[in-house]
Amino acid sequence: MFKKPSHKPAQKKEISSGYTILNNRFALQFPGTWEDKTVYTFEGPEEDGIRHNIWVTIESNVEVPDLERYAQMNIQATESELQGYRELKQGPLTLANRQPAYEHLYRWSPVENREVYQRVMYVLHNNTGYILTATFSKKTWKTLGTEVDRILSSFSIG
Repeated sequence: MFKKPSHKPAQKKEISSGYTILNNRFALQFPGTWEDKTVYTFEGPEEDGIRHNIWVTIESNVEVPDLERYAQMNIQATESELQGYRELKQGPLTLANRQPAYEHLYRWSPVENREVYQRVMYVLHNNTGYILTATFSKKTWKTLGTEVDRILSSFSIG
């Protein structure tokens, strides 16, 4: 548990219109003029020349109320930005807790003669977007794919 500071804040209005970031390791209080652009990175094993990871990106104040439209906007940006991009699969799915999500699986070439595969899941809840991105190789999708699926499907809010 975190203790409240013993001194009073200089501008109480800023504190009351702000927000608090709280996770399992720390807490921060921000005035309302700051924006949360949190990205969590989880590293898995290194295999087949790839450091496996899962990124969880949180987007606040998403103005698109429809999950599929939110996913499509992000997918279009990905298509235009990645060298050697090739879509493998996309569509709606349901997480283990019955939360609706949208999946996007693709491969791309960050450097010549190297293909990276990424599985992205989009979740939209109360104007907050969650983008979960897992990275792997074609070979390690076969060896780690079930584990990655289990991790991504376990995502829940609250």
